Amino acid sequence: MGVFSVEVRMRNLLDYLVPEGASSESVVCEAIVDSGSSELCLPTEIVEQLGLLVVGRKRMRTADGQRHVWRLMGVVQLEVQGRECEARAIELPRGATPLLGADPLATMDWHISPKDGRLIPRPPTS
Repeated sequence: MGVFSVEVRMRNLLDYLVPEGASSESVVCEAIVDSGSSELCLPTEIVEQLGLLVVGRKRMRTADGQRHVWRLMGVVQLEVQGRECEARAIELPRGATPLLGADPLATMDWHISPKDGRLIPRPPTS
């Protein structure tokens, strides 16, 4: 399976609650398309830039088999190639690469084409 990334645009959905000093502007970055992850995962510096608030904690197992408790951040307005959704974000350590997981991709109705290294619109069901 090929690894590829896409450009994502994000903003804090609750920008009226952004802490002082944080930006309510959108953040654009590259995120690895990760079908093995269920959530949108963002490093601390992006979480801080967006001014996301902690809404809980989530126990997860990483690809190396280790269990972790991550901070669950809420809620990001996420845009990928013109399609949008709202998604919670898992906070990753500072310097980590953003990951775009299966749940937001499914919500935006994207299909992963690992062979072509791109997202394609899910075919209509009829």
